[in-house]
Amino acid sequence: MPTEVKPEEVVIRLGDRRYRVRGLAKNMAYDVLRVNVLASRSGGDGFHVDTLDLYSARQRAAYLKQAAEELHLSEEVVKQDLGRLLLKLEELQEEQIRRALEPDEAPVVLSSEERAEALALLEDPRLLDRILEDFERSGVVGEETNKLVGYLAAVSRKLDEPLSALVQSRSAAGKSTLQDAILSLVPDEDYVKYTRITDQALFYKDENSLVNKILAIEEEVGMGGAAYSIRNIQSSKKITVAATGKDAATGKMKTEEYTVKGPVAVMITTTAAELEGETASRFLF
Repeated sequence: MPTEVKPEEVVIRLGDRRYRVRGLAKNMAYDVLRVNVLASRSGGDGFHVDTLDLYSARQRAAYLKQAAEELHLSEEVVKQDLGRLLLKLEELQEEQIRRALEPDEAPVVLSSEERAEALALLEDPRLLDRILEDFERSGVVGEETNKLVGYLAAVSRKLDEPLSALVQSRSAAGKSTLQDAILSLVPDEDYVKYTRITDQALFYKDENSLVNKILAIEEEVGMGGAAYSIRNIQSSKKITVAATGKDAATGKMKTEEYTVKGPVAVMITTTAAELEGETASRFLF
């Protein structure tokens, strides 16, 4: 059937009938298809527009009855049109949900030259010296042990049991400078950095958005109420929350589960002399 798909609407033509559909983009669950449908005929003045859930037989029946009256058509014709409309919108909805679930970032693929250069670095007996030289080029001088420990913790993000690092010092002693220098040697797509995380924020990230990445927080106080979820994703390699919301189709409350997977390496700075034991036990200082 002739279909015109635009960002804000879908137009479907069936014979001399034209159906303009808006609101499809908001339907990101397979059990709901609530849209605004405007039905009209070529060369005619009549039209009918209403918002309905196409999965509701009652709402479809009410719509087709009024549309048939306004367009001077039999109810059987409009019923068949709505059936074909529903199937086409299901197809478009499935495609938009599939696109939404695809990873936002395409995987980074190294060229043969880049791969050879990387392997040469890994096989260099002076590997640790070269890492320290790169830190000096970035402006961080001294603190060789801290730089290497931080870098190895960052590299461990690729392991099933990654290390987490906590940079502890007095105010203005260079904690953030060291953290930023370590992250500068990590590919951009392999870490996320926040100033502060609210209590439930991590639970609603994409399921695989933290897998084998570094979660960097500028100050330990920035963890706030999220400290519990951070500790759990470190230990259990995942966090899960059950949240209640209203079902768009029925209006009833329902429970949905959200899971975010690890493993993840965590990197935090702090000026605190003492940390809560449950948090401190999960970090290299």
